Amino acid sequence: MDILVDNHYCFALGLTLWHKIDFFDQARYEDSPGILLQLNLDFVFQQRYNEARGRIMFFTKIKMLLGSFLGIAVVFFSSPAWSANIIVGGTGNALGTMRLLAAAYQDQHPETSVIVLPSIGSSGAIRAISHGKIDVGLSSRPFKKGEALLGETAVEYARSPTVIAVSNSMEHDNITIDELVDIYTGKLVKWPSGELIRPIIRQADDDNSRQLKLLSPALKKAVEFADQRRGLLFAATDQETVDKIEKTPGSFGVTCLALILSEKRSIHALKLDGVSPTAANCISGSYPIVKRFYFLLPKDVPVHVAKFLKFVNSSAGEAILEKNGNYIPQ
Repeated sequence: MDILVDNHYCFALGLTLWHKIDFFDQARYEDSPGILLQLNLDFVFQQRYNEARGRIMFFTKIKMLLGSFLGIAVVFFSSPAWSANIIVGGTGNALGTMRLLAAAYQDQHPETSVIVLPSIGSSGAIRAISHGKIDVGLSSRPFKKGEALLGETAVEYARSPTVIAVSNSMEHDNITIDELVDIYTGKLVKWPSGELIRPIIRQADDDNSRQLKLLSPALKKAVEFADQRRGLLFAATDQETVDKIEKTPGSFGVTCLALILSEKRSIHALKLDGVSPTAANCISGSYPIVKRFYFLLPKDVPVHVAKFLKFVNSSAGEAILEKNGNYIPQ
């Protein structure tokens, strides 16, 4: 039995039948220093294609046990219904809300599945959309010069306050820029409760780190100094950041309100210099740091993908966005 399927089909087959294809677990670290910096999507998908195809041929040899099951799976994934599925991937900050949007859309359109992948980061989404490996990319930035060579476009669809967050076990509710400077330089080491302060560091080019540095020249120098300090906590992804905030006593990190609310995380956002991270304060400019979310789209958007994007921009979609810490760009 020879099965001719493309890389998307093999990815889905492997994910469903064997749960061992780990491309996106690897790709989630593609922005980390020294870790998969030279990630080649075509190579990885082709490798997984060969592995999946090899497994398919193996199972046909023992069809007395698994042949019927595999045959049903192959028919399903090769069907027109499967070809109408939508694969979405990108920045971890947007995934929780996107899963809620996907679920609501599928309730109205059960013939289509919207598959939201684990975090591959904004840069991973840019590479994946350019290679045709996903249908919709999620990014915290638009394309840079030289990244959209095939007519891809970036469309901003939502914004969310970027926040300093701590565990719900802490009663602290405010932090100042001056305090952040002292924390990152090591001058301030304990919370008012006496608990040790444990800042969580991200890679230098991460969007959260970039926004933090823009708050003041002194904070930029402090964050860069903290990058060189030993013993500080490090997180490679958005989800790892909030995991550590939840689990590590005294820790704090930079995330966004949309992630906290959509994933129902046991952490809360601090006021910054006494200003609450609300949509109204972001719009007025009194709260200074904002996460922007973009859809990354191919030059020619398939009809079934366009329908999902239309739902996101509908009143129902906007209600889900706003309920989960996002606001619509003015």
